[in-house]
Amino acid sequence: MTAETRPRPGRPRDSDKDLAVLVAARQLLAEEGYGKTTVVAIARRAGVNSPAIYRRWPTREALLEEAVHGPGRYELPQPTGDLRADLRTWVQIFLARAASPAARAGVPGLLADSQTEEARQRLLAIGAPVREAFAAMLDRAAAGGAIPHAVDPEVMFEILSGTTTFHALARGGNDQGEFADRLADALYAMAVHPVA
Repeated sequence: MTAETRPRPGRPRDSDKDLAVLVAARQLLAEEGYGKTTVVAIARRAGVNSPAIYRRWPTREALLEEAVHGPGRYELPQPTGDLRADLRTWVQIFLARAASPAARAGVPGLLADSQTEEARQRLLAIGAPVREAFAAMLDRAAAGGAIPHAVDPEVMFEILSGTTTFHALARGGNDQGEFADRLADALYAMAVHPVA
């Protein structure tokens, strides 16, 4: 038996259980708030035991970070070739995620509880595929001549993420359509006329 064919120790993760735990966490955040969304309560709601959760997530904060900031039910948008329209789609998705009851309950608590470098790195890792997709969209637009190559995707992503989060926390779901237009226009202007 070679190393390649040797079975790995332990059981593979059950994606159905993972999803049940994440859904339970989102529901409890929305219904009970951040403080009452404990691992025990999540386990009870998801129909699993607490050790099963800790085998998947090292801490309560890590689980709640994935529940709030992970992909959830929102798929990454596919580029259409119209950068202005694509930016508006990104803004709409970020606003919808940030305005969800789970995010509005979870983000302030996570910000308060996740002040370590480990927590910051974990959050960056959760968001890495989204950041990469956003940067790839801008790269395609630059390669096609729609925007200059000098665009900084990291700065634009931070503006998209931070602005939509603050708007949702401060205003909930109010004025999302108009705000999405205005923010998409601002991001488009930044992409077309990047600061040198």
